[in-house]
Amino acid sequence: MTSNPASPEFVAIGHLSFDVNIVDNGPPSHHTPGGAAAYAALTASKHGLSAGIVTAIDSDYPVQEVLAGVDVLISESEHTATFANYYDSGERSQVLLASGNKISQTVLPANWTQPEILFAGPLLHELPTDCVNWFRPGLSCIVPSGWLRRWGPDGVITHGDRLPSSRAQGRKWDVVVVSEAEVHDLPEQQLFDLGEIVCVTRGALGARIGRAKEKWLETPALAATPADLTGAGDIWAAAFVIALSEQMSLGDAGHYASAASAVAIESEGLSGCPSREEITARLSRV
Repeated sequence: MTSNPASPEFVAIGHLSFDVNIVDNGPPSHHTPGGAAAYAALTASKHGLSAGIVTAIDSDYPVQEVLAGVDVLISESEHTATFANYYDSGERSQVLLASGNKISQTVLPANWTQPEILFAGPLLHELPTDCVNWFRPGLSCIVPSGWLRRWGPDGVITHGDRLPSSRAQGRKWDVVVVSEAEVHDLPEQQLFDLGEIVCVTRGALGARIGRAKEKWLETPALAATPADLTGAGDIWAAAFVIALSEQMSLGDAGHYASAASAVAIESEGLSGCPSREEITARLSRV
């Protein structure tokens, strides 16, 4: 475990992972380091925020090599979560190859509980649904993909039709970010039970952003030439919540996040986490 006595401004919590990507029936990639927490924390770091990650991984994850500048608190795990991602014309299906251990509140230092931004990105079910209550952040964001994932002995991942309710959590998240594919059969009200602001990312179709009982705001995607789609939604979420923390409107934050994901997918893996300058440059071309 490594730690910095100073409290990070941006804390991300959830499994780090390896991704094996298979695109249009091509050869599998090598084990690419990833994980929602990694994509989010690196994006925050490139925006000048001090960033920290709370995670559970095995010693095979190359923390020092790929997360330079990010403080990582590690709870030991027998395995590092590993996914095979099959992309067919931009649509993704997944197979779970290995799962990491659960993350406990006991690994969290007291001085990490009040970050400016909290980002939770459970990949499986490593975080309890009430983990928002571990913190008192300025702004909180949940990407609840892992709470929706289901799998059997063959590892093939499907998506459930339920999210934790606000009653189960104790209080709501400020921002919820989900992909349209994950919540296709999910009642809309469940999303608003979970968080105040709901964002549904739709790939090349952009994103929908809304609050309960208000009209959805449609945000278009920006043109990009994809090299790697993995992590695009996590980067969208991180950029969106950073923009909100800087007092951008929902619409402007959505455009900022769209530019962030456009930059991200044109590079491989964590190298695509965009800086403020890269996002601003992409926006200037619109």
